[in-house]
Amino acid sequence: MASIILIISLAALVATYALYPLAIEWLARHRGRPWRTDDALRPDVTMVVAVYNEEQVLPAKLANFRAMEYPGGRLRLLVGSDGSSDGTNALLRDAADADERIDWRDFTRGGKLRTINRLLAEVETPYVVFSDANTMYAPDAVQKLMRHFADERVGAVCGNLLLRGGDASVGGAGERTYWSYENVIKKAEARYATALGATGGIYAIRREAFEPQPEDTQVADDLLLPLRITAAGMRVVYESDAVAEESTSPSMREEFRRKVRVARTSFNSIPHIMRVWRRYPLRVQMMLLFHKFLRWIVPFMLLIAAGAIIALPADGALREPLLWAMAAFGALTILGWLAELAGRRLGVFSLPFYFTAINAALLVAWITLPFKRPPPTWEPSVRE
Repeated sequence: MASIILIISLAALVATYALYPLAIEWLARHRGRPWRTDDALRPDVTMVVAVYNEEQVLPAKLANFRAMEYPGGRLRLLVGSDGSSDGTNALLRDAADADERIDWRDFTRGGKLRTINRLLAEVETPYVVFSDANTMYAPDAVQKLMRHFADERVGAVCGNLLLRGGDASVGGAGERTYWSYENVIKKAEARYATALGATGGIYAIRREAFEPQPEDTQVADDLLLPLRITAAGMRVVYESDAVAEESTSPSMREEFRRKVRVARTSFNSIPHIMRVWRRYPLRVQMMLLFHKFLRWIVPFMLLIAAGAIIALPADGALREPLLWAMAAFGALTILGWLAELAGRRLGVFSLPFYFTAINAALLVAWITLPFKRPPPTWEPSVRE
């Protein structure tokens, strides 16, 4: 019985981390569905940003918007301040006075999703670009996003977020490596069928495709909204040339807290995803199963696999090699943790620590989910 349980748990791990990425890449190459683009497309578009106490990064964000290469008057910035108590509102007021393309709203504290819903109710342009205060765009990023809307089947376009910094942190280096791995998968998914979610700091949608987000708790809006757009019969595509940058977390401790928060918002999105489950084609359902749902239960598969290895017959041929493999992985994880404390880099040897940490974050999120309902309000992520 222990052998069967071990095989099932290891098969689930291999399926979500190795077989699925290989399969989706093969499908993208051989069964991919192209879509029409138009490099000359320059429609009216509004960049929407929800902020809370972002006075540290807001000047850079405003300067970044002004540097965008887009026809004058066709790109606007609409910022919603969610009851900020620092100098955010003063910065926005001065920016709006100096540039007619910039507008802002001061809302009572109610959370990011409520802020987004209120902002979208005022947007009149046919296209919307979602961004974060700490996300800095390449000058031509919006142009690159817009060219995909030449195809009426495209409802959303996800940009390419690059993570900078993190050289002194094992967590930061691990985050960048894992992020690159996920971007490869997302690009293949978009070529085959549709991207499963977007990158919150840089993605665009058709205004008509927007559905108000739940406001009573925190959900992963950059996961739920694109999946709702897919359920409506449209497609979410990926544009690797639409580049933006963000800083990584300054330490694994901050990255761990962020991963727990993100995991909770993803889990809170599950009931909303299931309500539209039947609208997805079978291929999208399978993609969600192998990339999202199976990935979310990896911590339990790891624990089950470890227990099954220990429970293998003592005289079995596999028990001792597997125990040694477990011990080696554990040793590398501890080494990565010590390197994090010392501020040293380990290159690829940091990956076991990061892998263990992110799955521990998923486990913490699952365990605390029934007891800790996330409030609708949020705090800015700590970045370098």
